Amino acid sequence: MPSGQRVFLRYPEGEWIAPGSILDISGTKYIPEISSYGLCCQKHYIMLSLDIDVVMPNTGTQTVVLHWYQPHLAFNCTNGNQDEDTSRRLIPDNNINSTTDYLAPYIAPQPPPNSHHRYVFLLFAQPPDYRFPKCFSHIPPKTPDARAGFDLRQFMHAAGLGPPVAVNYFYGRNQASDHNSPPPSSSVTTTSFRSVTCTTVPTGFCRQM
Repeated sequence: MPSGQRVFLRYPEGEWIAPGSILDISGTKYIPEISSYGLCCQKHYIMLSLDIDVVMPNTGTQTVVLHWYQPHLAFNCTNGNQDEDTSRRLIPDNNINSTTDYLAPYIAPQPPPNSHHRYVFLLFAQPPDYRFPKCFSHIPPKTPDARAGFDLRQFMHAAGLGPPVAVNYFYGRNQASDHNSPPPSSSVTTTSFRSVTCTTVPTGFCRQM
């Protein structure tokens, strides 16, 4: 898991997810709640969620699928700069513009039957002058063509993002299993990302925490 503190998140009626937990996908259909625990007041955040274990059928080629991109996440706090209460939630800012602000709506985990995939959640501090990189304008549709091959490193560079300030991941399990550990992964011969041409935005990689 990348460096950074833990993102506290849970699905409706579920428990806070510990890194590396195994969850049945039947309980992951809806957008998870994100706690503001340990985050800064009056700042905005960007959430990315990825399936990093996708292997394209009959090719041995591994790729990354974007499951969620949500910018302009924020919360209000009245008791100092740090909020240590997990009951507070990060929610989209009221000023988000659905016509000009790009979003990639949440896609629930859907690994192949009798398998596990890792689903990674990365929370970034959103720069004050943040602009969505138009070279990734293909990502909003909830389709394999739009979401597969997502290059996280290139997106971070193009968007001017520093390292994630908080991270978490779990194994999404499709169908019940008698074992509590993930099965061996499929044979992978190469990794593929979608080719896009972006203008890199310089960044100092500050955590802004």
